[in-house]
Amino acid sequence: MSAPIAKSHFTFATPNLTYIDASAEEPNLRTLPATEPKLGLFGWVADQYAAFVAWNRTQEQAAELAGMSERDLADIGLNRGDLHRVFTPEFNRDLIVARGADV
Repeated sequence: MSAPIAKSHFTFATPNLTYIDASAEEPNLRTLPATEPKLGLFGWVADQYAAFVAWNRTQEQAAELAGMSERDLADIGLNRGDLHRVFTPEFNRDLIVARGADV
């Protein structure tokens, strides 16, 4: 006894995956959108709050990197000596220039 098997039961579609850096697909990914400058006290407070939020996010990311093992850091191309430089603009300047973006 044999069960009939249709060919469609064995077909599947692979997802559309890409292993290219996202900045290659979206060149404006690293650039911030231009915003209208805020004037007066409200603008100053808003700028200070935005700076604090960015600083806090950077501290959280630095703590996450510091908590990684040597092997995990090596997987992403870093070592312990790089951690203090990761968030400085000069760290990836060579990669950004190689892609033709303005620095």
